[in-house]
Parts: sequence; C-alpha cells; structure tokens
Amino acid sequence: MNSPNNPAPTDPTHVAPKETIYSVGTLHYNKHQLIILFVWLMWNDFGITLIEAIGSLNGVMMRDHGATFTQMALLGSIGGFITPWINPWVSTWSDRHRGRYGRRRPFLLIATPIFALFLMAIPFMPDFFHYLERFPLMVRFFTHIPMNGPAFLIGVCGLAAGMFNAVVLAIFSYLYWDVVPEKVLGRFNSLKANVALIAGLVWSFFIYGMADHHMKEVYVGTGVFSLAIYLLSVWKIKEGEYPPPDVHKKGGFFAPFRAYFVECFSDSFYIWVFVASLLYQLGNQGGGYQFFYLYQDLKLNLATIGPMDGWAKMVTTGFGLLLGFYIGGLTDRLKPVRLMAPCYMVLALIVYGSFFFVVDQWTYLIAICARGLVHFTLGIIVGAFTVEVFPREKLGQFCSAQAVFYQVVCNLTGPLVGMLFDRLQNNRIGFLWMSGFYFLAALAYLKVYFNWKARRGQPVTPHAG
Repeated sequence: MNSPNNPAPTDPTHVAPKETIYSVGTLHYNKHQLIILFVWLMWNDFGITLIEAIGSLNGVMMRDHGATFTQMALLGSIGGFITPWINPWVSTWSDRHRGRYGRRRPFLLIATPIFALFLMAIPFMPDFFHYLERFPLMVRFFTHIPMNGPAFLIGVCGLAAGMFNAVVLAIFSYLYWDVVPEKVLGRFNSLKANVALIAGLVWSFFIYGMADHHMKEVYVGTGVFSLAIYLLSVWKIKEGEYPPPDVHKKGGFFAPFRAYFVECFSDSFYIWVFVASLLYQLGNQGGGYQFFYLYQDLKLNLATIGPMDGWAKMVTTGFGLLLGFYIGGLTDRLKPVRLMAPCYMVLALIVYGSFFFVVDQWTYLIAICARGLVHFTLGIIVGAFTVEVFPREKLGQFCSAQAVFYQVVCNLTGPLVGMLFDRLQNNRIGFLWMSGFYFLAALAYLKVYFNWKARRGQPVTPHAG
C-alpha cells in the first residue's frame, strides 16, 4: 500500500525531484559520484602535502654539512634553469596528448615513482659520499667542487627530485581542473585546503620532530606512503574525452615552440597574470631566511619549531572546518579574480608586522597563525582563479608559461638574494623582503582584475596558426 509520502510511480500528481548533475567536459557526476571523486583527490592532496613538507629538510641537512646560503642558492638556480625547459614541454604535451588513459594520467604514472626514489635517496647522500671516497678519481673530483661533498650530493639529489616533483605537481593540478566541475571548484579547493592542513598537523606533531634523530626514516617512510597514495588515486580517477588539439602550421619544425611563445606571451592580459605571480614568488625567496632566523638567531630547534607550526595548523584547521566551505562557496559566487588583491594586501601587512613582533617561539606562533588564515583563504581562491583566467583547452601550456616566467627571474635573482643575506648577516630582514613583494603582487592582481573586467570575464583561447 502506498502512503501519501511514498506515492506510486504512476501517480500523476507526484513529480520526482530532478537529480543535480555536475559536468566538466564530457564528465558528468551526480552527488554520490562527486563525493567519491573528492575522496580520492583529497587522499592525493594529503600525500602531496606530506611529501612537499620533506623538502624543507633538504636545506637543514645542507647547512648541517657546511653549505652557505650562497652555495645553496647557486645550486638551486642550476635546477631552476633546467626545470623551465622541462615543464613547458611536458605540460603542453599533456594538453595535446590523447590516449586510452587520458591526457594527464600517463605522465603521472611515469614521473611519480622516479620522483619518490630520488626523494628517498636524499638523506643517504652523505653515506654515498663516504663510499665514493674509496676511489681516488672521485676524491680528485670533489676537491674541485667549491662545496662540502655531502652537501653537494644532497643538493644534486634534491635537484633531481625537484625536477620530477615539478612535473608531478603541475600535472596533478591540471588533472584536478580537468575532472572537477568549475561550478564547485571553490568548494573543492576549500576541502582540499582542509586536508592539506590536517596533513600539516600530522607532519608537525608526529613527523617533523623525529627528523632531528631519524632523518632517513622520515624520508623513506613518508616517501613510500605518499607514493602509494599517488599511484592509487591516479589509477582510480578517470578522465573524460577531449576534442582533438589544434594544428600548428606556421613555423615548420619549430611550429610548437613558436606557438607556445606567441600564444602565451603576446597578450598583455596574460602577461599581467604572470607578473603578479612572479612578484609573489620573489617575495617567497625571503621565506627560507625567516626559518633560519628562528633556527640560528633565536636558537629554536626542530623539535620546538615543529610543534609551533603544528599549533598554528590546528588554529587554521579549526578556521577551515568552520568557515572553509563557506569561503569556497563565496569564491564560487563572487569570482576569485576579485578576491586576489585584497588577500595579498592583508598578507603583506601581516608579514610586515612580523618583522617587529616575532622575538620568540610564542610571538612566532601568533604570527604564523595569522598568516596561516590568509594562506588558507588564498589556497581556496588561487585554484579557481587559474581556471577563470586561463583557457581551459590549454591550461597546462599557460600554467607552465607562468611557471617559466617566474622561475627564470627567480633563478637569476636567487644567488643574489643568497649573497645579500650572507652579507647582511640578518635573517630577520626576510620578513621585510616578503612583505614588500607581497604588496606589489596585490597591486598587480588589482590590475589583472580591471583587465578581466574589461574582457567581461571571458578568457580568450589564442591560436598562433
């Protein structure tokens, strides 16, 4: 018998509620399918956060083995000059690739294991150096290297890991944007940011302090765990179908290179987006010196800094759990391009105040809590901003062009910044460095907003012919 609340299917007065369908390209999800997609992507982001956190220990090991800031910056610049040649090629190739496993997943399935192996090898480099000392030829080789052998090998192995990590991080971002409907991208980014915070808590409270005495176990354990999550999530996420890529006719053999630079660097709209990103990255060059202000000037060890970072992440996590989804929904409604400049302005003011305020572990905790709230908000906004201002058909190409733009400049300035801080002998200046460039980034993003408004919010898909 049918109750009033459960009418028969043939009841003409009953209209079944229409199921909401979320679409991106040829992919279509109901709510249940969207939740499953988010679960796999969230696990992946958990692993990404852990494996990115390990990179902060490379500099600690190099400094412990006698490397100077200038040497570290020079070695980092070498890798930085190599990566810009790899990222555009791989990113554009993935945009144009068509295969049974999609256009992004094959690259991830190849690059991820190689990256993980190099990463896990980093803490074993001092042992490898001592092994190489058995061979006179290698001893003569290292006498010509203007850096301690163990520090040099740590840096070289870190560079190799960093190059494959750049590919993995870039392609994963494109995969997100290919499979997550733009309608919910802000809310997806809010969940993603919360998962990153939870992973950060795990790192800060349970892993980071162990690195003082168990560096190898930290690298290997985290690397194996993250690699397993990476590969499983990539296998479970399915891509849709894509239209055939446009044909490059002009330029002969060099047609792809010509098309890349003409399409990415001939429109002032995209140039301003690149400039804004560059200014932010230039500001980040001061971040490492803030850490050494704590580690060397304030004499805080990793077991002290780690929990402080953990408590800050707890505050940010609480903020994210309470308001993150609301911020994501607000981003979807207001458009992220409107929110970038105000967020960077607030971030610049907080970092500027930190120069005067941070004098011990407790004032550091307050400062990073305030900064963490802004970074959490930006983490939600930036992902949606990228899809809003770049053409979806060529996301990899334009994201790689943005990365090339700031990497080339940062690699040129990196050694100079290292020399500056070696000369100043004042790591605290890192706060002022960051604040100044964040302020300039805010002004550049304001210009991007006015350009976007003039185009009525419609990204142009360029084609160089």
